[in-house]
Amino acid sequence: MACHMKVFEKINPEIDLDTKTSNILGFGLEAKLDELKYEILQKIDKELIDSQNARDFVTQKYDELCNKIQFLTELDATVTSFRGDVKSIEKRLLELTNRIDGIEKVVISRDCSGSLLL
Repeated sequence: MACHMKVFEKINPEIDLDTKTSNILGFGLEAKLDELKYEILQKIDKELIDSQNARDFVTQKYDELCNKIQFLTELDATVTSFRGDVKSIEKRLLELTNRIDGIEKVVISRDCSGSLLL
């Protein structure tokens, strides 16, 4: 037993040395892990900001597109209304032209029949 105790005592300083070394490496490793964690979080934050900016840009363009569509829809309704008005005016002009032609025919026939009587 005493022999085992001596071996344990001899190994114990080496373990203490290894523990001290691992603690020093552990702090360095922990610092590296913290640095990596910070860099990863920074990249995630940057990606989130970029993603939000892209989302805001797309939303803005979508709203602009909706406004343009609304404007074009109203413009189409106005143009359709004007076309209807133009067709109505065209129809009235044709009716008036036919009436004027009829009146001219009557006037010409009167003139012709009046000149025949003379």
